[in-house]
Amino acid sequence: VFWRIDLQTSLHPEGIAIDHLSRNMYWTDSRMDHIEVSTLDGRNRRVLFDSDLINPRAIIADPKNGRLYWADWNRDNPKIEVSNMDGTDRTVLVKDDLELPNGLTFDSHSRQLCWADAGTRKVECIDPYTRLRRKVVDGVHYPFSIVFYGRNLYYTDWRKYGAVVSVDRLAEREVDEFLPQKRSRTYGITTTFPQCPEGLSFSLFFS
Repeated sequence: VFWRIDLQTSLHPEGIAIDHLSRNMYWTDSRMDHIEVSTLDGRNRRVLFDSDLINPRAIIADPKNGRLYWADWNRDNPKIEVSNMDGTDRTVLVKDDLELPNGLTFDSHSRQLCWADAGTRKVECIDPYTRLRRKVVDGVHYPFSIVFYGRNLYYTDWRKYGAVVSVDRLAEREVDEFLPQKRSRTYGITTTFPQCPEGLSFSLFFS
């Protein structure tokens, strides 16, 4: 089943995150400087955050643990934030050594939140619970979107003719590169699984 959601009141939606357990959708708007949420059919739409945001872009849901992560590439104060999925307990997770955090991805098995930064030219990961942070690879060109699959991270690179680059996050090195037939900027990248991960819904937002 597909739904069409009217986003005419959103000026520049950039990132989308899905909570498959509660069937909610979250998105960022970098011109309205806010984060919105609705059910997957577009009902019960509301603004979740509309303060302390300048250029929100990437957004990731972790339905299994009931958490929401997003990146703000504000040139003066870039940051990565976290909250509960109902908008409570908002806090800044990463603010040091960031410049242009374009992409975010989360692996619930390893509890690693990873991001690609086109300013520092690094791919890094952090455990949001212990705050243990590590560099996976540096010297990347202009990463835009990033996703995990297995032990690898895959990111799109605007300065490599839209290439998709594979990074072994355990070995901490690039291992492969895929070039699209049409050389242009590749924006978002995602993965799909045969079955949705199971878990209990943490969101009572629309109950």
